[in-house]
Amino acid sequence: MVQSIDNSANRPNYNAVKINIRKPEVNAANNRNTYVDDNGIYNAINIDIDNPSVNTEPKRIYDYPESEGPVTFDMVNPNRIPLPQGFNVAYTTTNVILPKIENDVEFEIEDERDDIEVDDKPEEVVIEDKQEEVEVPEANYTSVENEKAAPLVETKEEPDNIVNDVKIMEAEMDKAAPVEIKRPEIIPGEEILPETDIPLVISNLTSPDFDTQAQQMEEIARLSLDDKENAIPFIVREVFASLIDITKADSTNLTAPTEEQVQARKRLIANFIAVETAKSNNTQPKLPYPINEADLALANQLSPMEMAERNKEYALFTISILAKIYADEVERHTGNIVPLTDLPGSAAIVDALRYNPNSEVKIAAIDALRHIERPEYKEELNTLYTLAQADSNPQVAMAAARALNN
Repeated sequence: MVQSIDNSANRPNYNAVKINIRKPEVNAANNRNTYVDDNGIYNAINIDIDNPSVNTEPKRIYDYPESEGPVTFDMVNPNRIPLPQGFNVAYTTTNVILPKIENDVEFEIEDERDDIEVDDKPEEVVIEDKQEEVEVPEANYTSVENEKAAPLVETKEEPDNIVNDVKIMEAEMDKAAPVEIKRPEIIPGEEILPETDIPLVISNLTSPDFDTQAQQMEEIARLSLDDKENAIPFIVREVFASLIDITKADSTNLTAPTEEQVQARKRLIANFIAVETAKSNNTQPKLPYPINEADLALANQLSPMEMAERNKEYALFTISILAKIYADEVERHTGNIVPLTDLPGSAAIVDALRYNPNSEVKIAAIDALRHIERPEYKEELNTLYTLAQADSNPQVAMAAARALNN
């Protein structure tokens, strides 16, 4: 039990009288810098108190006896409080006795079990679990009948119609043939190639076979004229370089047409002129030369030199188609006009017009420039057409004059 402390018991008790000294005076000089030794003489009372005593005995705070020794932790009696670390003196307390739980304290036990039996003894609580232990049979999934034979939990009886349906389904399952599981067919991956195989195009353009070159250039021209989007894959440096090489190929060392081919062509041309003249005069045509199937095949057969010159005409026209699409695409995306001299392949067209000895190649060059012409190129094209108009070949001069007038 803890009691209040009486502070009056600890107040000092002097064995002398109480003396109050009011306004004591000390013998001091008037000058502050002057020191006067007064030999301890005061103009007041000098009191000596011999052996004063004070009641210093503390009053006990706790009202129970002291402990007999240091308090330590006892495993036998766990209610004893252990001595804190660092203290060498035991607390002056007795064994701490924990309060007992009163009998009327109610315990709330959350349990899903319904029946709990409590004995009359207040300190012991007996919880009785009335759940029945269910023996779980070993799993057997060989058939539905085995599962129904040993259910884990009791279930209510199903209506007769549901039971009949289940039996019918089981019978059908037993009669059904086993399903064969097929493995998925694995199709090996295929290499996805672009729609336009540029390496193949370049290979055809550089082929020594003149017919292969001609077929490839015809395909490029046809696709580009059908849709501009088809021409975009061909607008690459390698394609233009291959076409330019075709226009500059030297055909002087190639085999020229034979004399028989030349004579067969002359007879074929004379017959063609006679037919056209008769049509214009509304008369019956009279052929000057008889032509058979052999003469016709011989006249239409081209020599290697003629095929090389023909491919030059094809290459000039293909260059003009791709160059025009290139200029249009640049203007559409950037708004800029590509100068004529900066168009890819334009220099090869101008060189063919000025320096190629074949008149048909020159006429093909004029047609190529007319295909790419636009108002911004008017000055340069007028100069080129004027120079071509002075050509010695009348057909070239006529083609240049027609282009200049348009």
